[in-house]
This record gives sequence, structure tokens and C-alpha cells, in this order.
Amino acid sequence: MDSADEAQLCKGCRSLQLSTNLHLQGSEDYYEPKLTTLTPGQCPLCNLINRRLCKQPPTSGIPVPKNNNDNPHALKIYATGTAQRKPGTGRGGETVRRLQVFLASSPRTNIVRFWPCVYPVPHLRQLCDSEQDAAFPFPTARLIEPFVDIRLVRRWIQLCSSRHGDACARPPWVPSRDDFPAGFRLIDIQAGCVVEPSDRPSYFALSYVWGPSEGDLCAMLANIDGLKRPYSLAQEALPRTIRDAMKLVSDLGGGYLWVDRLCILQDDEVDLSLQIPRMDAIYSLAELTIIAASGSGARDGVAGLSTPRELDQDVCQVSPGMALMTFPAENAFTGCPYSSRGWTLQERLLSRRTLMFTEGQAFWSCCCADWTERLSLEPCSSDLETSQWVIPRIHLGNYEHVPVEFYRDFSRKQYNMLPHFYALKKFSNESDALDAITGLLRRIAHVTGDEFYWGHLLSGFFDQSLSWRKTRLDLERRAAMCPFRGIDNSYSVRFPSWSWLGWKASIKFVLNLNLISVPNARLSPEIDFFHLDVDGRIKRLVPPVADTECGAVDRSLCNHASGSWKGEANVVVNSLPTDMLFRDSGRLLFWTSHAELSIKAEEKVRLGCVRMRINSALGVPVGHIDEVTLASDHGGAWPFIKYDEAAPQSFIVISRKYKAETRGGSQVLSAQPTLKVMWINWDDAERKTASRISVGEVDEQAWINVERDWRLVILQ
Repeated sequence: MDSADEAQLCKGCRSLQLSTNLHLQGSEDYYEPKLTTLTPGQCPLCNLINRRLCKQPPTSGIPVPKNNNDNPHALKIYATGTAQRKPGTGRGGETVRRLQVFLASSPRTNIVRFWPCVYPVPHLRQLCDSEQDAAFPFPTARLIEPFVDIRLVRRWIQLCSSRHGDACARPPWVPSRDDFPAGFRLIDIQAGCVVEPSDRPSYFALSYVWGPSEGDLCAMLANIDGLKRPYSLAQEALPRTIRDAMKLVSDLGGGYLWVDRLCILQDDEVDLSLQIPRMDAIYSLAELTIIAASGSGARDGVAGLSTPRELDQDVCQVSPGMALMTFPAENAFTGCPYSSRGWTLQERLLSRRTLMFTEGQAFWSCCCADWTERLSLEPCSSDLETSQWVIPRIHLGNYEHVPVEFYRDFSRKQYNMLPHFYALKKFSNESDALDAITGLLRRIAHVTGDEFYWGHLLSGFFDQSLSWRKTRLDLERRAAMCPFRGIDNSYSVRFPSWSWLGWKASIKFVLNLNLISVPNARLSPEIDFFHLDVDGRIKRLVPPVADTECGAVDRSLCNHASGSWKGEANVVVNSLPTDMLFRDSGRLLFWTSHAELSIKAEEKVRLGCVRMRINSALGVPVGHIDEVTLASDHGGAWPFIKYDEAAPQSFIVISRKYKAETRGGSQVLSAQPTLKVMWINWDDAERKTASRISVGEVDEQAWINVERDWRLVILQ
């Protein structure tokens, strides 16, 4: 640890005026990035930065000094407002800035990030020893140990329990009558075995990455009776992460732990069908979810519990009462395998409280607060429910780069963002893509009252949701079959091409938030959608919407010819006995308008990409494709088809375009004279069954003018 007062800093570091610029009294002023020269030797801060520069990997392309006396480098210093004192807390506006250091010659490469701390620097172990609330003038950084101090975790639990009340114990998104699924099991920590509780005990849950698991213990039909015998788990070779979680629960005074691989029969379709759809109840009813975000699998153990952490916490004093401590330059969460897995997203979001372990520190998150091991964010007096400071979650290091509302919100807004963050998640089995968000969709349905079908909103906006599009060129169809489980009714179907769940891509859901946020708004679909079961039986998918239910919709922009492209839509729906199961196939059935049109790239090139124009047979522009493609390879965005720009392409109408407008203080949905179309590929010689390629928009009058036909389509 370097120790010096401000006079020992070099002239360049003193000119930064760190003690006043990093802890501002009053409202934050803009901090102009500063240029200075790295002069290692006598200056402790320059020495620290230089050591970090020497650690840069050769692949970074940065010229690395060989020693402290090597040629100086020009640095660019940024001070970014990170923490702000809440209004009305007895003191004027205060801001704490973190410091980031870049090379002026390589401005996108972060050399080191600093967080200010009081001096002498507080040590977490000493704070836990004192058992007193420590008051600091700002959220100071603090030193931690290679192993987590369990006393801090106990304090976090006690603070949440005593000060947050029902906000964390019974949040509004947890139904009051929520209960465990049939056959629910837990690990009894004291008895060392799996049990089926007769009541509703308090329990912890574990969220982790399975990783390589061949030969690891799992609950099966053949061994579940043995796992229920007292102390049976003590005789088994459990993965290290599960052992760590069991010990942590015991140390925290807990009695039960839920772990998927030991509490769900992995080879029993009936048990899987009971447990998997109820993940929302399992995780939201747990008192605390332990998140093992360190390592790449269950065999690695939990960093800070059984394995020591390599800590990044160099300190340099910059004034008599302030020091700087190094912080990881990268987000601790986004870089770990846990954040990239598909199952873990809903496990985290559905938990009322989480305790996350990463390679660098532990994090607490509940409905009211976020606390970290390395920052003093806990309320500093007994009369405060939460901290007096606000820090955006993106700066904490344990969140994805998403809006704050994405977490524990379960609104339509959260649902609309879901495809963007979920579609590129990884699975050991791609067939899990629907199962792994079923619980999350159930919770959103509870809060909003909406229904979902293959990840798509049914309630008045299903046709609009079919116009999702990708935001990057990469696009890969899921090849795995999606399982549907039940007693004597298990079967599998392919993920449908029309659903965003059927693809691995960066997805943009085009359900405009302004549309789905208009109070009581429902759209009468242009097309009546039905769906087929695996035996070919037909059932209506989207209930008809009467004009009286569309009071917030204005159709004045649509002229007399609007809708003249439609024909008769006669579909005979099968009347099924109530005891007969409709085994969904994921295939849509509907009458729609179809046309053969040409596609041609626009001349304007943007970042190496072009937009495709839809033209009539005479070359007259009709509309455009929403997704862009490569200027050098016009079919590059759709590698799963044989693209021929000279050949006519098939398009079908799927919906109408709407815009949200404010009129007279009220929001309305204005129907536009624009149709949303789907570019399709025919899968059979009879041209009855099709798959999605992409989506676009066409002018309605231009569509009416082209040669078209009205046909029955099966979209799979």
C-alpha cells in the first residue's frame, strides 16, 4: 500500500485536485477530462498507474513500459459522477465521482478505475468486529479478505428483515396464495437428506451454472428413496458449489435448501412437468437465493467460501483524509459464465432477495436495496431504512447493462425488453429455451393480466408481436425440439419460425412501448389467427376483439379502400371435449393476402450494410424489409435460405401499423395506411406451409395495386 500526502504527488496528479473533485459539496458540475503525463518514480499515484499499465496483456496493442523509469505516457483522466446523496437527507446535494484512467493514445482502453475512500481506509473485518453502525461522509471503498466474512451476510439479512418489512417479505408481484408445486422437495441441512415438507418451511434456493456434470449426483427415479434417508448426502460426492451452499445455509442458521438437481427428478417427465412451470413460485418463496456467479460449473465451488479470491484493491493516499482504491475495470457480472446462461435469468429476477458471489466480491440485492462487499452502502444509523446515497446499478458491478426497471418489475415494459436480453443466452440443451422463461412469463402474467403463447403477448397485440426483428446480422434457427410434458402426454415439437424463441439472435421486439402502455387499448387484428395441435385439430388462438373494446383506437387515416385486400376467412374450429388435451404444435393457421414481389438493395450504404426495398413486378417501390443486410452479400443476413435477388419472393400480410398519439390530453392508437408483412419461404410443393424469413412494411394502397391472392397459410 502506498501512503503519501498530497504534497508527495507529482505536479500533474496535484493538478487534478482529487480531494475536492471526487467528493463534491453541492450539485455536480461537469468534469472536463484532464490530460496529464505519467511520471513514475517519486509519485505514488503514477507508480500505481504504471504498474497497472505494465500488466496490460500483449494483445491490447498498448505500448507497455518496461519499468518505472521508462518513457512517460500521456494519460486522459475522467471523473464520473457515480453516487449522489438523496434529496431531503439533511445535507445539501453531494456527489461522489469515480476516477478512470486511459492512455491518451488509446482512449478506449481503461487502464485502471479508482473509487475514493476515507483515509485511513476502513477494513471490513474491523467493521464486523465492532458490531457498530459505521458512519462515513460518503460511500467509501473498504478492504476485504480473500474469504467472505459471514458476519456481513448476517448483517445484510438482519437489515433487510428489520427495515424493509413487507416490501421485501411480500412484494406485490408475489401472489398471496402462491404455493409450492406438487411433489416439492428440499434438502434438510441438519438431516443431510432430501425431504418433502408437509408445511411451508423457510428455505434458501441456489442458482448456479451446472457446467460439465457427467457422473455428478442428480435426483432420479432410481435413487430418490435413498436420497431421502438421513445423512445420505454426507455419503455422496456432491459438486463443490452445492457443498458450499449447504454449509453457508447452516452458518446463516437456515434449515433447508432448494437445489434443482437434487430436488427435481431429472429423468421423470411427470415431475419435470410439475416443477419447471412453477419456477416463479420456487424462487420467489425462498427467503434468499444464493447465486454462485463465480466459476464455470458446479464443480468449481463458490469464490469467497471454499476458494480464495484474487482481490484487486491497491490503495494510494491522495490527501490527509482521502485515498483512492483500485476497482475492477470491468463489470464483475457481465463477464462471468453465469450471466450468459439461459436458466439463470429468471432464477435471479424471480428471487425476492439474492446473495451473489463473484470472483471479486459478494453482492446483496433485494426489493429495496443493493449492497456490496467493497462499498459501505448499508444505512449508517438505526433510524434509516436504506442508504442516504443513490448509485445507479450499472456502477455496482453485479447487473447487466439494462434499465433499472428491468429488475423485479414484471410489467409489459419488462416483457418488451425480454427478447433482447434472453435470445442470445446459452443452454446446455437448446430445447430448454421455452422452459427457462416459463416461470418469468407466469409472473408477468400475474402482474399484467396478459396471456402468452410461445413468448408472445396474446392480449390484443399478438399480430403486432410477429414483427420482431434482429438487430445484428447473425441469425441461427434453433434446431432442438421443444418438449411438452405431462402424464402420458409428453411430446416434442420444433420451435416455430414465427416466434423469437425459435432463433438465436440479438432480437429487437417491435412492440412499441407507447402502444402497449395506452390504458385499456386493444387492437382488432387484421388477420384471425388459429393454431393447430399435433393431430391437426384447429383452435382459435386470438379471441375476436369487438369495436366497442377498441375505444382508444382511431382509424381516420385509413381510406375507403383500406382492407379491400381481404377475402373471406372460413376456418372450422374443432369442438373438443373438456377432457381432451389440445397438444399444441406451434403452427399458426390463418387466411391472409399473399403477393409475389421482388427485392432489391437500396443504393445508400450505412456502415457496410444496406436496406432491402420491396418492389412490384414492374419495379415500383412498395415497401421495405426492416432488417438490414451486408452491402457485399445481400443474402448474408439470412444464411438459412438460398437467396436469389432475381427471383420473386413471397410476402403475406400479418398486421397493420399503429402509432401512439396524444390528443386532447388522452393517448390514442392511430391506425396507419401501412401494412406489416412477413417474407416467407414455402416449405412444401403445394405452397401451403411456410416459414418466416424476415419482416417489413408496405404502403397499403401500393399493396392493393399489386397482383395478389387470398390464401390459407400454415406458418410453422
